Formats: sequence, C-alpha cells, structure tokens
Amino acid sequence: MSIFECKALTKNYGVKTVLDSIDLTIEPGRIVGLLGPNGSGKTTLIKLANGLLTPTSGEILIAGKAPCRATKAIVSYLPDRNTLPGWMTIAQALDYYGDFYSDFRRGVAEAMLMNLGLDRTQKIKTLSKGMREKTQLILTMSRDAKLYLLDEPIGGVDPA
Repeated sequence: MSIFECKALTKNYGVKTVLDSIDLTIEPGRIVGLLGPNGSGKTTLIKLANGLLTPTSGEILIAGKAPCRATKAIVSYLPDRNTLPGWMTIAQALDYYGDFYSDFRRGVAEAMLMNLGLDRTQKIKTLSKGMREKTQLILTMSRDAKLYLLDEPIGGVDPA
C-alpha cells in the first residue's frame, strides 16, 4: 500500500486553480522533493495532506485513509514557519514533543542538538532564524513517523 496518494486532486482558491487534477503515488521508504516556483502549490499540497485544507475535488490518502486524526499519528509535519512559542526553551520544546507525540525519540533529538551545537537552555525567541528552523527540523525528524512532510525545511539555515 502506498504511504501517500493523490487521485485527481484539485484545489481552487476562489477562481484560481492551484492544483489541477494531480495524480501522485509515493511508496513507503521513498524520499520525494517537490520543486517549483513560489505559488505553484507545494505548500497547498502539504497542507491538504495534513488535513489543514480541504480539496476542491479528488482525494488525498495517507496510508489509504483521508487525512484525519489517525493519519496525524503517522505523519510528522514541519510547517513553513516557526510554530514554537518564544518563551519556551529548546529543552521545554523537547518535553512538549515527548508529551504530545508517543513516537517522539528524545535520545535522537538530544544527539542532533549536540551535533548541531544547539544549547537546550536557550529560549526559542533568542535563536536566529536558522537556529529556530534547525530546532523545528530536529523535533520533526525525531519522531518515528511513517511519513515526513517538510515544508521549506532549511530556508533560513546557513550552510555548514
């Protein structure tokens, strides 16, 4: 069974068609990148997969199901903007993810933080844009999910 499937998926915003009858199948274990100019529908497709938007027509399936509570449990989603509260420290963000997601692997997150030189005591609001994005990426990738949906994961990250 495919992990991600679109069948004749269309999304309109008013009279503007952003996705036009998209057919796409992704098998488990595959890494797929969506490339296209701004406004081409990449973020829209990811939001549809997360159930944050509703298709105009067609369907989108995650492990054979329309996006719902059950699919959210197997999808790890990184939005295109920071969603962590500024008052939180990185350590508190780890605690939050650990409480919220049963598949969160704290040891994996801690190792990535150390490898990237991020200080767990720092507050999110004191981090540079790139450091915030690294933190969110670490949190997202530290889940043992079946599908990872990353929307512009390293837009503000400086090259190493």
